Amino acid sequence: MYQDIKPLHPDFHGNVKLKPLSNFEFSAKAHAIPVVGPEFREVAREYVIAFTPIGESGEYGAMAALGLREGENLYLKADGMWDATYVPIFLRRYPFLTSEMENGEAIVCIDEEAVKTLSSEDGLPLFENGEPTADIKATAQTLFRIRDDAKRDREWLKQVAAAGLLRSVSASAELPSGQSVSMDGMWVVDEDKLREISAEQAQEWLKNGVMSLIYAHLLSLGNLPGLASRLRARETDKPAA
Repeated sequence: MYQDIKPLHPDFHGNVKLKPLSNFEFSAKAHAIPVVGPEFREVAREYVIAFTPIGESGEYGAMAALGLREGENLYLKADGMWDATYVPIFLRRYPFLTSEMENGEAIVCIDEEAVKTLSSEDGLPLFENGEPTADIKATAQTLFRIRDDAKRDREWLKQVAAAGLLRSVSASAELPSGQSVSMDGMWVVDEDKLREISAEQAQEWLKNGVMSLIYAHLLSLGNLPGLASRLRARETDKPAA
């Protein structure tokens, strides 16, 4: 989704003005996107929340499934609009993101491809007199908060994984053509094993909010049939070859 990431800096972007996003076409090939704990409740109403391994670190991150095939976003309409009430923050923050430095700090970056497509003389400036504008400062605060939220998610998911509660599953759908499509690599909380955790562990997770995140995730799995329906509808609407 991000194609050409560069640090946001007045030397490169001092005169750049960006118009607001008017559509979400940039996410056309995103079949899954990261989500963070504070938005689980909203995400769980319309998306499937699953977990995915992060490299070989043994950590997991949270994601919202947007499709059942690589490179296909089933929530994107033909006109580029979003087909859900809630738009995850990962999409709303585009074209900005943070990048980790070797010293553990993070810097704000931007997708240069968006600079090309969103630049406009009547857009909002990124810098004024070499300093970030109030809008960019607010954006940076949001980005760093997302980064912190994602770190917290990795920590509680590490506890859940260590307790042996995660299992790998596949999501599948039968297409009108009779073809079967499946998406692997999704990890979910095993509800049966969750019931077997100790009272002390359950109490701890209730107090620190982890249990509510787990239940939001489990609730979201009920959206899987809807995701499959989106795929079948898209296949049905395809023009005949």
